[in-house]
Amino acid sequence: MSQFITTTSLLNMRPVGSAADRSLPRMEGILEREFKGRLSLRLAEPVERNDRTGVDWYVDSDDAVTQLTTIPPELADYYRRRLQADVSVIASAAAGYESRSGQAAQNTASALRNAIQFPGDDNIWLLGDVSSGKAAIVLTAWGYEPQTSELAGGRGDAIKRPVKVLPEPGQVLISQNDDEPTPQDVGGKPAARNWLGILSSGLWAVALVLSFVIGWFLLPACGIRVPFTDRYLYGWGDGAFCRQLPNPQMEASRRQSDVLTAELGSLAEQVKVKIATCIPAPPPDPVNEVRERTRVEGVDLNPNETTVSLVWNNTNDLDLIVVCPNGERIFHGNKKACGGELEIDKNYQTYSQEPIEHVRFGERSLMPGRYGIEVKYYGVNGGQAPGTTPFKVVVQQKGKEPIVQSGSVQSINDTKLLEFTVP
Repeated sequence: MSQFITTTSLLNMRPVGSAADRSLPRMEGILEREFKGRLSLRLAEPVERNDRTGVDWYVDSDDAVTQLTTIPPELADYYRRRLQADVSVIASAAAGYESRSGQAAQNTASALRNAIQFPGDDNIWLLGDVSSGKAAIVLTAWGYEPQTSELAGGRGDAIKRPVKVLPEPGQVLISQNDDEPTPQDVGGKPAARNWLGILSSGLWAVALVLSFVIGWFLLPACGIRVPFTDRYLYGWGDGAFCRQLPNPQMEASRRQSDVLTAELGSLAEQVKVKIATCIPAPPPDPVNEVRERTRVEGVDLNPNETTVSLVWNNTNDLDLIVVCPNGERIFHGNKKACGGELEIDKNYQTYSQEPIEHVRFGERSLMPGRYGIEVKYYGVNGGQAPGTTPFKVVVQQKGKEPIVQSGSVQSINDTKLLEFTVP
């Protein structure tokens, strides 16, 4: 579900890069292709408002959204370090593409640079449980940079210019003597000097137009270069001719920029390694492990259903047994009982280093009472010797917090007993 985050005004920021660089589907495709979901960073979806005064930002999630500037400073610094690590990785990848030849590589480099361009900390948001340290980092106003505007600065008074009011036909102008009307009013005929004034104004207008026309024809084919940019104004062919001519200063600046970018990429990689050593990896979430492993086996979890899952991390064969309140048992030899079914029985015939056994009860209400769970060490696969095998049992019920119980089995036929109660 798409969730609104915030609105940013376009009065004090401007876009960078091309419109394609600010396309969320394209950016997500590039980031997924380059980093395979290893980033904590996510980009919010931009939706320009109908009045074109701002951009609304959305994220495709129901999790809580928190602005970085509203959390305690120490926790904010932790997320800034995580963001900087991702920014460094993306910048390094962009530098790699910039070093290649070809327009496609340069377009990808521009898109990656655009993804990490944002005005400041007010545009950093956290998605999920912030205190856990595992919240995703969401950027708004990405692809934009701040700008200052004299018009937006509120200078106040407009520039005042003197206005000359000309008399209308038939209007009587009073002379300084205030005794008699000027010649304009005599017999309704204007004085000859008025015709001279009109002629003079016409000649000035013709001279102004002629100057503009001569200047236009004398303008170089490439037009006028805007200082410190590659942008041209007015010239023939929209400046196409001049864009083919190298600008020595611009070329020297570009080469220096390439050198600095390469050095920055190297430093960013070193920073990433340092940060990675300082920030311990959070332990895996058992619920996410169950979701991912069932997906690999072709089973999608339904939040309205009740499931019991067993996960471990080697090729040994462990068996999950669910004992219902009425004494019926669900296991390898009896896959259906008391409304439940053993859907996945891993490491029985095919082996995996991330196996799962999974019992689904569907959306029906569970039979009230005490349920027993047995985890049995059934056998050894893959030529390895029997040894201690840690495991986790995850019970998920509609509308309730998941139940996670951990344990380990030591040797063949070793069985651990767990239980949960349905009121």
